[in-house]
Amino acid sequence: MERRLAIIVRDRQSEAFRMSIGLTILEDRVEVYLTRPLDAGSETTLQLEGLREVGIPTFSTISEDSGFLKIPFEEMADRILKSDHIIVY
Repeated sequence: MERRLAIIVRDRQSEAFRMSIGLTILEDRVEVYLTRPLDAGSETTLQLEGLREVGIPTFSTISEDSGFLKIPFEEMADRILKSDHIIVY
């Protein structure tokens, strides 16, 4: 049975992205939600590329973060609450 996992990304962005990629091994549905501006560091960029390679959906309420689907805060909250598990980084 596929579970839906919501990863909320705040401060430890590269670690959150790396962990999200690892969770795809379990064949669960992983979605990443960015709640702060994207860190432009090389490790974060590398892990973000990995997210995109494996096709993990990425969402943000912040319009400046290219590559993330911009959604309203209310929609983000609704999507997260429908998840089976919520992990905050």
